[in-house]
Amino acid sequence: MGIKQSLYNGMRTLLIITLAVLSLSSCSSTNWVVIDEKAMDINDFKLVSSQFFLESSNRISPNQPLVHFDLKAVNTYEYAQRVRIERYIQRYRPRLSYVLLGVAGAGLSTYAAFSDQLLSQPSDPQRYALIGAGTVLTGLSLLNMKPIGEANKTGETRLLRKTGSIQQADTISARPFTTDKPAIKISYKGKVLAAHNDWKFSKGQITINIADEVDAGVFKENTKEKLLVEAQYDTLKQTREVAVEDVFEQFVVVNAQITALRNEPVNSRKNVLTDLAQGSQLKLVSKEGDWYKVLYGISETWVSASDVKPIWRPSEFASDLSIIAIPNIPFGSVDVERNIPVLGKNTLNSSAFIVSNSQYGGELSERIYGQRDAKLMEEYFIQAFGIRSSNIVKTSNVNSDKLLERAYSRLANSMSGSRQNLSVYINGYAEVKDSKVYLIGTELKDGNPQYIDLNKLFRGLSKLKVKSIIVFADLDILNEQRSEKPLKELASIVTDKNKKAAVFFASRAEQRSRIYSSARGDQKRHSIFSYYLADAIKQRKVKLNDIRNHLERNVPFISRSLYDRPQNPLFYGNPELELLN
Repeated sequence: MGIKQSLYNGMRTLLIITLAVLSLSSCSSTNWVVIDEKAMDINDFKLVSSQFFLESSNRISPNQPLVHFDLKAVNTYEYAQRVRIERYIQRYRPRLSYVLLGVAGAGLSTYAAFSDQLLSQPSDPQRYALIGAGTVLTGLSLLNMKPIGEANKTGETRLLRKTGSIQQADTISARPFTTDKPAIKISYKGKVLAAHNDWKFSKGQITINIADEVDAGVFKENTKEKLLVEAQYDTLKQTREVAVEDVFEQFVVVNAQITALRNEPVNSRKNVLTDLAQGSQLKLVSKEGDWYKVLYGISETWVSASDVKPIWRPSEFASDLSIIAIPNIPFGSVDVERNIPVLGKNTLNSSAFIVSNSQYGGELSERIYGQRDAKLMEEYFIQAFGIRSSNIVKTSNVNSDKLLERAYSRLANSMSGSRQNLSVYINGYAEVKDSKVYLIGTELKDGNPQYIDLNKLFRGLSKLKVKSIIVFADLDILNEQRSEKPLKELASIVTDKNKKAAVFFASRAEQRSRIYSSARGDQKRHSIFSYYLADAIKQRKVKLNDIRNHLERNVPFISRSLYDRPQNPLFYGNPELELLN
């Protein structure tokens, strides 16, 4: 009974120990796996060939107008290929079913060794053999293990036998390989703008500042062509195309005598911020129709496209812009606008007709101070001539013959039944076509300017029943004509029919009527002709011959002084006639 009890206790203890060992025991093993049979051995190589070239790929902008040509080399290497193996670690745990079977077998062997119920009792050697067999079965069951999870990489690799070779190319920055100096050439439309045969490397790089090498003045307004930049070193050559707008920025230069700077692209004196004198420079933002958007300080403003010329310049040009601003001042601030003398009494016997075109559309620029000139003459008609304001018929910015005919009809109706003195003032752009003088309308029709026949207007004036008629025509003739015949024939329409008639023209047909404005001097804010016409009247010159002499003495001199261009007023008619008749 003691042996049997000991046997049971031993079996139970063995089972407990086995289960404990089963739950706690595990092991791991390592093995090497072939992962690549053509792995490149970076330590076993040789240089096969080396080829140099020039490369240019940097970004270019007006702030950085630099073109880089980098000297580079393509090196070709031959690398050995080998078998690459990698080490893995795998964890294992005994299989429960096999362990239980092993324990059961060990239990049976042990039972047989110590059982007294068998037919014959085992001898001691047999008993030892049975116990040994049970132990072996238990051990074998523990050795039959299963893997736990995935094998883990150790990161350890080895290269074994050589299996072949492979070639690879590598591009690297290079240094000059001869003492030769590089050469550069910059051309535009086939014309060479800059060329140097002794340029320098800077650490294997050729750097060219295009803005320093090229005169931006050779480029036109909206050129789409590109510069061609070439670099050559030894037998190497590389070419790069560079857009002009990637190197230079656009600015505008005022080429009109004066242009208005506006806060919106509309011809109106109400939106004028200031007037700019000829030569003023502004940064160009964009072009929109007949207007350029420009920067005045940090504000976006507008100027008429016909008054400025776009230019290309380096970006640093913006820091040294020349802006000649002429501040707006109210009417009455200029000397001829105040202290107007009273030369005649207020009378119903005199009338005046004022035609003023200044706010032009299309490519024509605003006729600066055209409205101010008209107001100046209106004040002189009222204060100096004594013409009642109700007897003055005015029309401005006329764009067709029909509109001018309506204004003329108002004048003719206001004068019906009486013989009066008539004063006429006309200003605006004009052209001579087919030997006739036309006032240019302020609006376009189908994209083209409209022409107003002044011969027709003068014929209408000549038919009015008036005692005297004096016409002051401040016409700025755009298509300069060498012959004075068109102006003379226009004046003769009224002077031939009335001995008390006279016509003043601001200039000859081949000359322009200019503005009395100096960039850094006098700013009279009127045309030269209208200013000196008012100045003569202010000096109480009432005889037309005296007024003619005053104009002929001053207008050409000021035009030459300010613009180095001639402007000679013309007079036709009776020089002995007086303003107040």
